[in-house]
Amino acid sequence: MNVLVAGLSPRDEAAFGFFMSRSMKGWTWESTPAGRGTVLPKADLLLADLVSLGLAQWSQSAEAELLRVLQGSTAVLLLPSHDRTWAAMDAGTVKQHALVWLARPYGTEDMRRALEAAAALQPPARPVQPPPVSTAAAPMVPTTLSVAATRRPPSSPAPVANRPPMVAMPAAQARPRVAVHRPGVAPDPVTAQAGDEVPGLSAVELQARLAALPEPGRHVFLRKLSAMLMTGRPFEARFTVQNSVIFHPPDGWVASNTPMQVIERVGLSDALAAAVMVREIDGAQAEERAQRLGMPLRELDTFLWRLAAAALDRKASPPAGERPF
Repeated sequence: MNVLVAGLSPRDEAAFGFFMSRSMKGWTWESTPAGRGTVLPKADLLLADLVSLGLAQWSQSAEAELLRVLQGSTAVLLLPSHDRTWAAMDAGTVKQHALVWLARPYGTEDMRRALEAAAALQPPARPVQPPPVSTAAAPMVPTTLSVAATRRPPSSPAPVANRPPMVAMPAAQARPRVAVHRPGVAPDPVTAQAGDEVPGLSAVELQARLAALPEPGRHVFLRKLSAMLMTGRPFEARFTVQNSVIFHPPDGWVASNTPMQVIERVGLSDALAAAVMVREIDGAQAEERAQRLGMPLRELDTFLWRLAAAALDRKASPPAGERPF
């Protein structure tokens, strides 16, 4: 299924791209500019922001304009927060034109359900009928043709690599990168080259590494993160009022407005780590806060690998009185 995204901000497009790569396997997407009066291209499935289309509130003229803009495409339509006007649209018309509403603010599961509901509204594709073959004009097939020569050998299934829990940091443990490079969003230096492979460290593997260390009281920051990650729920690690890191284990992403060098320094210093406040937050709050603060999204496993590599593979720690900011 291909989704055409219209009218999303660069930040929202980046978040949507990350969501698609993590949660909608086999789906693809692309974006198109949108504004008042824009007629959107035909697509398998549209995701359009009504505010960007100049249709924030319902009226009979706005409804007619919306149907003109969509050109009959099945669509998920993003409503403004607290909008109730589009509820006045006739339910029969909504069903006839295969429209699904999604109100802001929305979470990952809300978006997934909306896309799947819209996909289910599409009519089944008609099978392509092969053109008729005229037996009178068909050439004679030689009887000596070998059937085995026309048969392709079956392809062997690709081996699946199982990553066991590690005790040492993996030097060659790699997995495909997820490219989330959209206009206006700075690429993550760790995942800057799409198509390459990078190491990753899961929450279970981080816990195993920490359990194998000879000093159970050291590496306070990593141990705080490990304990929260093992709950499987979103949380925030706050360094100051302005700087924090948001973790979303269920969807496998981390977002931050704090330089990675600063986070690594905190991972090296137990004195600095003691001042970091860690609190659980719900999934919708995590996504809303990351978007509101303009935090770029990264792969959680890649982030953990880099943080653990910096903290556990270095001998010296910063002085106890060092300030991270």
